[in-house]
Amino acid sequence: MHPVVVQRLRIAGLEVEWIAETASGLADIQILSRVDIGELIFITYDRDFGDLIFNHDFNRPSAVIYSRLGRAEPRYLADCILQLLEIEQIQGHFHVIKADGIRSTPFPNGTTHD
Repeated sequence: MHPVVVQRLRIAGLEVEWIAETASGLADIQILSRVDIGELIFITYDRDFGDLIFNHDFNRPSAVIYSRLGRAEPRYLADCILQLLEIEQIQGHFHVIKADGIRSTPFPNGTTHD
């Protein structure tokens, strides 16, 4: 995640664990295998997490926010994330932020959720 996004979310009062700070180099599968993954909202630029959750039955976070904006728009991305977090039904969905808006897809049935 871009450091500007992390900073803006922290300034907004959110508790943010940034993998680059706490567990740099951790593999995607290791992240989804965390015991607390079901309690976390996961924010990423990496589309592989969608594949792991939807097609390979890995444990899922409370929600995933996937940015397709690239790292060029960190302030806009932070604003979109803060807007998403105000929605009551963010949990149980994979949210994709694109230049033309946000698409939300419910997690598939059968995927475990600890």
